[in-house]
Amino acid sequence: MFFRTALTVIITSLLASSAAYADGNSKWPFKKRFSTKLVPYKAKRYPDLGLKDVITKKHRQVRGFYLTPYFLYRVGVEESARRMKKAHMNAVLIDVKDDWGQVLWPSKVPLSKDVQRHLIRDPKKLVAAFHKLGIYVIARIVCFKDSRLGPVRPDLGVRSGRVARRLFYAGAGWLDHYSLEVQDYLIDLALEWESFGADEIQLDYIRFPTGRNARWGKWLHKDKRNHAEVIAGFLDRADRALKTPISIDVFGLTTLVEGDARKLGQPIEILSKYAEVLSPMMYANGMQTYFKNNKVTNGVYSLIQCGLWRARHKIGKDVILRPLLQAYPDGVRHMFGREFIKKQLEAARKAGSEGFLFWNSTMKNGVAFGALRSMGVKKLDAIGADREIHKRPENKPRARWCRQRGTLFKKKKKKTAPEPKKSPPPKKGATK
Repeated sequence: MFFRTALTVIITSLLASSAAYADGNSKWPFKKRFSTKLVPYKAKRYPDLGLKDVITKKHRQVRGFYLTPYFLYRVGVEESARRMKKAHMNAVLIDVKDDWGQVLWPSKVPLSKDVQRHLIRDPKKLVAAFHKLGIYVIARIVCFKDSRLGPVRPDLGVRSGRVARRLFYAGAGWLDHYSLEVQDYLIDLALEWESFGADEIQLDYIRFPTGRNARWGKWLHKDKRNHAEVIAGFLDRADRALKTPISIDVFGLTTLVEGDARKLGQPIEILSKYAEVLSPMMYANGMQTYFKNNKVTNGVYSLIQCGLWRARHKIGKDVILRPLLQAYPDGVRHMFGREFIKKQLEAARKAGSEGFLFWNSTMKNGVAFGALRSMGVKKLDAIGADREIHKRPENKPRARWCRQRGTLFKKKKKKTAPEPKKSPPPKKGATK
């Protein structure tokens, strides 16, 4: 009954959000044509608090689950905390700016005025309530993926079209990564959650769009920097402005390649300099392409361990490696169960992870909770207890293909038949 009600709330919310576009607009905003004229803006100068934030044992022992604001709105803090503690968890990851671009609290940041949806009515009270129950609070801000602000301020959105008159859309809209006004907007939202007492700010979608459609994107604020330099520049500004620890989400793929192979802007060895926590999304269903017929096998645990082991060697020793792991059955229904949860954690432990977070947007976490309860506190405390564990020979990934450096699983170039050699032209006077 609860999940049916929760689903109704979510669907109603999304329909209401989409309907809001219709107010005063006869066209879907991503089909409208907008001016390419930029609005003058002077970038803010935040106090420089440096790149190093205080990291304690509490930060290194985080283990928890992602919670949607819709779930929190329905269930409440006390019940959410009770479920976490029963499964020996001590943290929650909560959306505060969601995948649509909605700001989910009554923010005072001027640019957020037309994109707010108040599912978290009193953020300070929410954080304090979780703290009272011994729960660590991570505020998740979805950064550049944003379908709401672009239609309000088209000059801040990524564009498409021959002359960049339309807003770019590939399943979602995106904000202009090069725009300092966009960056300041995200930093200001993070500063508000710092003032509310959040233990950590997680920055997600700190990357450029992917897929075939990405090539049609046009950035009005573009300069000479490459994607990795733009993302690193934003994180540098954010980390210096915040005294609260920053965690960053990156594709799991980034742990298996060298540098910024896909031009996402996510070379982990560079970005980790501007964050206290690195959270690779090591979802098994996202690794289907590494398996025959896209069917994930038990080999996925070796992939998870290898990727995290490589990441642990690449990033600074003071940076916390805290993966996001899969707690939903999509893509792995044939092997989903308590053992699936436990084996992910064992792979993460051997690779040198300090803590972990589980992701399941449906909030149906019964299988994961059961696995964690059966493991017990002692086994869970062992994850991250030994900060040198990844260096021990017995914990080096056994798979022959797993190397500490270089890009794994490079696509082999197709061999083409050599062109036939052209016969030399006949000499003058020569007869056939």
